[in-house]
Parts: sequence; structure tokens; C-alpha cells
Amino acid sequence: MAAGLAACGGGGVSKAEFVAKADGACTAGNGLLAIAAKPSNLPELSVAAATVATSVDSQAEALRQLKAPGDDKAVVTGVIDALAGVGGQARILQEAAGKTDDAATARAANELRGKADDAANKAKAYGLASCGQGLQAPVATVLEGGRTILKAAFVARAESLCTAANRRADALANPTSLAGVARYLTAYLPIAEKLFADIKALAVPPGDDSAVAEMLTAQDQALAKEKEAHAAAQRGNAVQFDRLEGEVITLITAANAKFDAYGLRACGTLSSF
Repeated sequence: MAAGLAACGGGGVSKAEFVAKADGACTAGNGLLAIAAKPSNLPELSVAAATVATSVDSQAEALRQLKAPGDDKAVVTGVIDALAGVGGQARILQEAAGKTDDAATARAANELRGKADDAANKAKAYGLASCGQGLQAPVATVLEGGRTILKAAFVARAESLCTAANRRADALANPTSLAGVARYLTAYLPIAEKLFADIKALAVPPGDDSAVAEMLTAQDQALAKEKEAHAAAQRGNAVQFDRLEGEVITLITAANAKFDAYGLRACGTLSSF
């Protein structure tokens, strides 16, 4: 009976056979992606994302044509769907970068990273090497290019905002008394608040969310303490103002170090904030 079933194909494809064929189908596409150069501008990023999409769509379609082991059909479908998700998200990145939309590009890049990781995890769990996992390095190259491109844009725009705000702050009259300090801070604080609100509205480079959040949080802490010092100056409490001003200097120094480290010296040690 066993011999008869085998002769009729009743035994079906084995997992080892499926994995070998699937990884073979994915290897060629990964090779094409691996030789692609890291994009250096948004048009190049759009082209690179399109290449990822085309390759991954081809891989997903090739896997759909393979017969999966009977008991593993649901798992294999999950792997294929995850790969297709990478291709779909790459097309979203292609469109966003093609439109030179920094915010949409950053969002799409972050989503692509997550989907590529998901596909790799599902493929690895099933025993696949080239499918999913093989995509990670090429996708990482594309995303690193995107991060570099968007960071350059972020730095340029933030530095421009800080330079303009520095000019406005530097034009304020230097105070010579505690009452003068109160008046100075009344004019200074809105400039600072507007500046950092504008910086927060910029598209954050993908992968730099934590670094940007940390430096802006540090600046928020400095501004909050400056508001306390402002209130003390308005009350005419010199002792409290002097104590708070010392704390302000410490917080500003810490914030400036974070801005400098990110390449924002006009917002850091060269700034008036």
C-alpha cells in the first residue's frame, strides 16, 4: 500500500523539499538587492524601494506556486503574507520618497523595517534562510540610506530655525536688574517655545526617534526650569531666582551636548537657548 501511495504522489512534498525550493526561489532576488547601492537622495531612495518591492513581490509569487507540506499550509501562507507585506510597504516608501514627502517617507521607512523583521522572524521560525532573513541586509541598506537622507534634511531645517531664533533672542536688550530679567524672559520664552515646537514638527529620521526625543526632552526640561526662574524674577525673589538659574544652566548644558552630538550646533552650544 505504501509503495502504491508513493507512486501516486500520495506522500506529498516534504518540509525539507519545500524549504530547499523556497530558499532557491528567494536567493536570486536577494542577490539583485544585495548589489544595489545605498541611496543618497530621495529619488534614489524611491528607486531602491521599488527594487525591493519588485524583488519581494516576485519571491512571494514564486512561493505561492510551490506546493506546501499538507500540515504546514497555514504556516507557509503566513510566511508568504509577511513577505507580501514587505513588498507592499516598500511601494508605499517608493511613493512617499518619489513625492519628496519627508514625513511620509520616515513613516514608511519605519513601517518597512518592522515588516521586514516580521517576515524574517516568520521565515526563520519555519526553517527558511534566504526567504525573509535574506532580505534583512538589503532592506537595512536601503533604510540606512533613507535615514542619512532624512537626517541631513532634519539637521538643515533645524539649524535654519535655530539660526533665525538666535537672531531674535540676541536682539533683546540685556537685563541689568532682576526686574529687567523678568522682562527679558517674558520676551525670550515665547521665542524659545516657538523654536522647539517648530523643531518637533519636523520629520524625524527613521531609526533616530530615541535620539531626537532625548534631546528635545532635555530642552523641554531646561525650558520648564527657565519658566520657574521667570516666575521667581517676576516675584522679585532674587535668592530663588539665583538658585533656579543655576539649575537652568546645568540643564541647558546637558541639552546642548545632545544637540551638538546630533550635529545641531546652532541649536546647541552656539545657540542662545
